[in-house]
Amino acid sequence: MGSIGNGKPLYSSQQDSEDFWKVAADDHEFWDAYVSTRPNYSQSFYKIIHGYHSSHSSSHTLAHDVGCGAGQVAAELTQNYAHVVVSDAEADHVAVAKSRLTNGYDASRISYTHSKAEDLSTHYPPASADLIAAAEAVVLMDRDTGLQSFARILRPGGTLAAWFYGRPTFSDPVLFRQAQPMLDRIMMLNWKKVIAGSAPRRAWGFKRCADAMESWLDCLPFPSDTWTDIQRYKWNTHSTLPFFGKEACGYDIEPVSHVKEGEKIVESEDREFWMNEWDIAALKEYFRVLFPGFREAIGEGDKEIDSLFAELTEAMGGKGVTRRFTWPCALVLATRR
Repeated sequence: MGSIGNGKPLYSSQQDSEDFWKVAADDHEFWDAYVSTRPNYSQSFYKIIHGYHSSHSSSHTLAHDVGCGAGQVAAELTQNYAHVVVSDAEADHVAVAKSRLTNGYDASRISYTHSKAEDLSTHYPPASADLIAAAEAVVLMDRDTGLQSFARILRPGGTLAAWFYGRPTFSDPVLFRQAQPMLDRIMMLNWKKVIAGSAPRRAWGFKRCADAMESWLDCLPFPSDTWTDIQRYKWNTHSTLPFFGKEACGYDIEPVSHVKEGEKIVESEDREFWMNEWDIAALKEYFRVLFPGFREAIGEGDKEIDSLFAELTEAMGGKGVTRRFTWPCALVLATRR
């Protein structure tokens, strides 16, 4: 079992679960910081999803935000769909989304369900949904069971939009060459501390996640008798999509590709994609709330991490100097037959 500097275990035996991403609903400080340090999904990004759906269906009755987290995607979906279902494998996350969607939104148009993505079809009838949006969620689920569940509740012509973004990446090519390796090593060291000593189910969850991230979501299979018009978008493949790999988790990473002939593949290098401007303090805040265990795992006084942050501060031009960051991202779109 992993431990921190004072000897306290990071995780108890009761937490041996492949569903390793969970935060208490009343941890408002974490959620506020978490939302403030995530990339903002741009309207041009959502336009791809909305345009794709409209090319197959004129129905905008019901959409699902699967793996809702704090509800950012649900907020966007309310602009285009008559009703939005917000769901997450963790009840606390559903509660957070509900609290954040209370003000400024018509409560009658949003409903909330505590459910894993794999079990969503046990809560909703077949062919009832127009769109399922899964942001940062599919790498955490059993992909075959989850996709089968999505297929059952989507109407013919309904859309699955699944996406995943990875680590922040310096937009400036010079900083990318000089400073990105420091950022990447800080990322690795933090995840290594969090993953170390994981019990079997938890370790399997990290392994499943690592394989899916490394595949850039090409691991998602879409049988032609169920799905059509598969489109796979990738931004900034020069960067690293996985948050952690073999060095952090200690086992071989095994990406899988289910890309078939005829699928649309679009790759773009865009150094302004979802751009953030951060100084070193903002970057540290990002790391502090990137994963629930980082606050305990990092602690204060980790010599190697502290030294890397000192080097990174200098490379960025010193304290208070802002630099631009972009993001690697994969988006998969599929239509239910």
